[in-house]
Amino acid sequence: MSDLDRELLRRLAGWSSNQAPVASFYLNVDGRRFPRKQDYEVRAEELCHRLRQEAARLPREQRRSVERDAERFLAFVKDLDRGPTRGVALLSASADGLWEEVLVPRPVPDLVTVAPQPYVLPLEALLETYQSFCTVLVDREKARVFFAALGRIQEETDVFDEVPGQHDQGGWSQARYQRHIEAHVQDHLRRVADLLLRYSKRRPFDHLILAGPEELLPHFERELHDYLRRRVVARTSLPMTATPAEVLERSLQVEEELEARREREALERVRAQAAAGQGAVVGLGSVLDALNQGRVGTLVVPFGLAREGVRCAGCGWLAEEGETCPTCQEPTELVPDVVDLAVASALRQGARVETLSHVADVEVGALLRF
Repeated sequence: MSDLDRELLRRLAGWSSNQAPVASFYLNVDGRRFPRKQDYEVRAEELCHRLRQEAARLPREQRRSVERDAERFLAFVKDLDRGPTRGVALLSASADGLWEEVLVPRPVPDLVTVAPQPYVLPLEALLETYQSFCTVLVDREKARVFFAALGRIQEETDVFDEVPGQHDQGGWSQARYQRHIEAHVQDHLRRVADLLLRYSKRRPFDHLILAGPEELLPHFERELHDYLRRRVVARTSLPMTATPAEVLERSLQVEEELEARREREALERVRAQAAAGQGAVVGLGSVLDALNQGRVGTLVVPFGLAREGVRCAGCGWLAEEGETCPTCQEPTELVPDVVDLAVASALRQGARVETLSHVADVEVGALLRF
């Protein structure tokens, strides 16, 4: 299994085949929508049937390569143990020895393609928008730091400070000793906060989750540098003995909550600014016009939306309809999914793509650069 990162995308983009076609297979296995294994196995079979249909027009050896790819895709899905996986991407060229499997904690659109190169746009969009999380578990004498991104988690370091134990002396001696203990605890929290700041400079993260005893977390948060305090998105109780899987589960819950809130805010902003005629548009036609002019700063698109449209083979102009490109006067060609091409165009222009998976019945929209 391959990790989703820039290196993987560069390697796939540079793939050079020996005339063998590359079959690309994407499947949504999100347990929230498809709780039963058979729910997504049926769709995997439909996708592979579509793949074989696309390959039917190819020469015999290329067709056989794609048919082997389809068989391998189905075998992989049947053996899949989902866990936190919500999206599966498989890219294969059996005749040339290419096989990449990428499991991600975000849903991906169901699709298959047969082409000379791997189809990686859905992975590019995921990598463009993913958020990273640091979770720090802290108690009175220990700390553990975890980094999580795209469904993977790694424990980064251990911090341990020995705190003097309680004793049963009474009176003034006990109070003084208690103050001595609390001073050690505060020193420990301060050292953990300093370590976390150094770590964040070495490996930046988007969000910070604080975990530990409820009465201790406010003291720890006060020791954090303002840079880190601004990144705190959740405070939770987790035992110091928590496993990486337990920490990851909590991180994914927080990510889900943040993602839903971010989607609502992006949608509300687009609608409000479009209604006021200030720097935003709503509707596929208006968004495509803005993309053709290079004006889109953030593209907001519902997950799984697909619409037929047209594209100019010469300059790449996109529209819902039209036989001639108004830019270069070249004839247009029909495309099965102009929304997918719009996402690709936005990414090439350096725009942010916000995919809406927590809201329904919404139209494509965009925040504009100018």
